[in-house]
Formats: sequence, C-alpha cells, structure tokens
Amino acid sequence: MTKYLLAVSGGVDSMVLLDMVATSYHGFREKHFSGAQFPADFIVAHYDHGIRGKVSAEDAEFVRQQCRNYGVAVQCGCGKLTAATGEAVARQYRYDFFRRVAEAIARDDEPVYLVTAHHQDDLLETIALNIVRGTGWRGLAPMNQPQVLRPLLDIAKAELVSYAIEHGLAWREDQTNDSPRYLRNRLRALLASRSPADKAKLTRLYERQKHLRRQIEQELEHYCVRHITRDKQGQLVLRRYDLIMLPSRVAIELLRHATDGYLTSPQLRQLLLFAKVGRSGKQMRWRRVGVRLDTKLLYCRLSDLAIYK
Repeated sequence: MTKYLLAVSGGVDSMVLLDMVATSYHGFREKHFSGAQFPADFIVAHYDHGIRGKVSAEDAEFVRQQCRNYGVAVQCGCGKLTAATGEAVARQYRYDFFRRVAEAIARDDEPVYLVTAHHQDDLLETIALNIVRGTGWRGLAPMNQPQVLRPLLDIAKAELVSYAIEHGLAWREDQTNDSPRYLRNRLRALLASRSPADKAKLTRLYERQKHLRRQIEQELEHYCVRHITRDKQGQLVLRRYDLIMLPSRVAIELLRHATDGYLTSPQLRQLLLFAKVGRSGKQMRWRRVGVRLDTKLLYCRLSDLAIYK
C-alpha cells in the first residue's frame, strides 16, 4: 500500500496540511490521496535543525504532542547546525532525513511519497527567487519532483491562516521567517506589496512554463534513451563522442540525468569539459557522484542519492 510522509514543521502551513489530511476536509484526502486511510497510511516527519536551540526542541515536542492528538505516528530527527548555516544546507539536511525515513517505511517496492505544505505564495516566491538567481527554464516551473506531493499549491497563505483560526488549530511561529538575512524573506516582503494582478501574472507564467517544461522533458527523455545505457555493474554509460558532438545544452542535460540532478550547473559544465578533454583512466568525484573515463566512454556511478530534491 502506498505510504505518505507528511513533512510537518509545526508552522501554520504544515498544521493545516495535517488537519486537512486527518479530517479529509471537503474530501481533501480522497482528492489528493485516493484510497489512503488515516492514520494507517500516513506518518509525520519533523526535522529539528538545532539552529534555534531550545526553541527548535520545543517545536519538535509540539509536533509530537499534536501527532498524539491526531493519533498518527511521527518520526523526529535532530541536527546540530549553527545559526550561520545557509538555507540550502539546512534544506539538504532536512531532505536527507526525509529520505532516510522514507527508506525505513518502504515495503515491497510500494512508493513512498513525501507530502509538503508548500502553498501558492511559496510557489511565487520560488519563481521570483529563481529569476533572481538565473536558474533557467526549470526555475520558472519549480516544484515538479515526481515523488513529492504538494496539495496546497493552489491555496494562498492568507487562506491557510484563516482555516487555522476558524478550526482552532495551534501552531508555532519561526522567527527566522522574518529575518532580512535570507533572500527568500526579502523577496517575500517584496511580493507581499505587489498587487493581485502582478501575482496573477506570475501564476500564468508558471502555468505556461510548466507546460513548456513537460515538452522539454519529453524531448530530453528521447535523448536519454538514445544516448545513455547501463553496464553490468549498474553504472550509467555515455559515449564521449556524443557529448562532444551534441549541442552543449543537450549534453549538459544528459549529464544532469546521468547524475540524477545532484550536480549544480557549474559542476555539470565542468563535467562536460572533463568528458571532452580528459584522459582515459581519469576520474572526478563529488560527495554522491563518481565518474570515470576510458578512451570512448564516460561511466557514472551514483551512491546514496537523495530521493527528494
């Protein structure tokens, strides 16, 4: 039976998600998790980064108590990150924890889906953030990972807060969400001042880019079938000649697929250059990706890759 891992931080968004799943508000559970039973098919996951010390620990205890109230199982993880930790690193630790929990509850090759409380405002913030960072076509159609469900994407933050108040929900406030130290928070404040018409434009951009992303990914899938194979040791194999002759953007996308999306764009460009000019027998390694060259082929081995990115 399919299992669902609910990411619950204790904030208002995730507490609304938990309540909607538990109560199947207006058929919410049937709409998004067809056939799933609560609490049997759900487990809550909470990660305490340790960044806020005692407050973080109190958040974890709050989530445990709420899960007892709902009668749902919960797995809590704890890190020892410092206040200087960046958003990307904190996110990686959090998602690594979710991956470990998912692996622990997986049975008989049945899928385990991570369910997050990302909402409409989060989506618009992410698009704006990606525009600032220049992340390309993927950045304009984010939040499309196949094993991650985001059933609140069509709901604005204000509606979630209204739901929480109306249904008497308790939640915890993370004070770092207001800190101007983080670029996302500064963009959030900027977007809050924009008109509904401006936000609607971003939403329409997202819908167009999501359609375009599907088309691009279908085309890339054809390239991957033609140019990527797997050897008896389970390594993905690409012909160096193909990587040299194909347009650079296509070659980089093939390498992105072969490395399961783990490498950054600069790392992929570095890898493409290595594939073109590196000597036979040379290797490159990252934390979870290793590649090796012979005269004609590039071999890629993945290890302990995160399910969710």
